[in-house]
Amino acid sequence: MPPRAFRNIKVPVRAVAIIAFLILACAGGGEPDPAAAYVSALEPAMVENAALAQRFLTEASRIKKKETDGAQLAEVIAKELGPKADELSRAAGAVSPLDPRLTEPHAVLVKAWADRAAAYTAMRDAWAAGDLIAWDAAVKKNTQSKLDEERYFTDINAVLAPEGLTLRQYPQPAAL
Repeated sequence: MPPRAFRNIKVPVRAVAIIAFLILACAGGGEPDPAAAYVSALEPAMVENAALAQRFLTEASRIKKKETDGAQLAEVIAKELGPKADELSRAAGAVSPLDPRLTEPHAVLVKAWADRAAAYTAMRDAWAAGDLIAWDAAVKKNTQSKLDEERYFTDINAVLAPEGLTLRQYPQPAAL
């Protein structure tokens, strides 16, 4: 018999059944969805990646408008862009997709972000050395890393779409 305080509470059986169903439905089978876990693991890095891309474009625009010079760009690369690119490269490399369908596209992302970090370092070094050939090679490497990143998003979202998931390339940071 229930304790005295609960004896007068009348809960319709249907309400109890609905609550029990919702609890069991939310509990699921206990196995996390590997595709959803992958998206959740990478979403914070994608927000940071969008900020990095915007910062790079801002500096490129400033160079084009002659609002800054190569020395200032090299400093921005050394102090901001390069370290953030390295951090994102490590973050992508730390993610291990549990769904084998995600492994190949993820490897493309890891390589693209590692190549971008290396390109930023090469840009900085080329500018410091005054080596225009090395600068051009670094810019080409950066451009290729961007193309590889684009391919990653096409491929990964093709895998995620049947699951009802998507990984946005330039997500907005969550509102505080």
